[in-house]
Amino acid sequence: MRYRAGSAIFFATLFLMHVADAAPFTAAQKLELLAAQNRYRAEVNDPPLQWSDSIAANAQAWAQHLAGDVHALKHSGAAATGENLAMWSAGRASLTKLVDLWGAEKHYFIEASFPNVSSTGNWETVAHYTQMIWRDTTEVGCGLATGGGNDFLVCQYAPQGNFMGRKVF
Repeated sequence: MRYRAGSAIFFATLFLMHVADAAPFTAAQKLELLAAQNRYRAEVNDPPLQWSDSIAANAQAWAQHLAGDVHALKHSGAAATGENLAMWSAGRASLTKLVDLWGAEKHYFIEASFPNVSSTGNWETVAHYTQMIWRDTTEVGCGLATGGGNDFLVCQYAPQGNFMGRKVF
């Protein structure tokens, strides 16, 4: 009898370790995410992004899916939105640091029409950065979840960017 009770507790604990930990962003976290992304937009004279709670709800659901089920970066394929993904060891990176992973791509960015926007010749080396600074994008919503030892940040953008043949700004 004692063994069964102990086994039940062990398996319940094991199950909970695989469930993604997630909570909605506080007002301060939303401001941090906006400030981190709008800093890059200001550098190219783009208007600031505005926070969208409805976009954030979708991003949060996808972050929870990645953290709870996938344990890897995979785009959602959400219609009519752009999407940036970041993953880091759980609790080891601030929201700003995760956004700065995308911003670091500006080192390879060249001003041209998409997809000819990277000094490497491969637009994917700057695609997170270009989505973040895409002039026609006006709204962002993000979600964060933890699972499998990693934090997963998902930011979705509307209208989406990175359109073939169009200028970034």
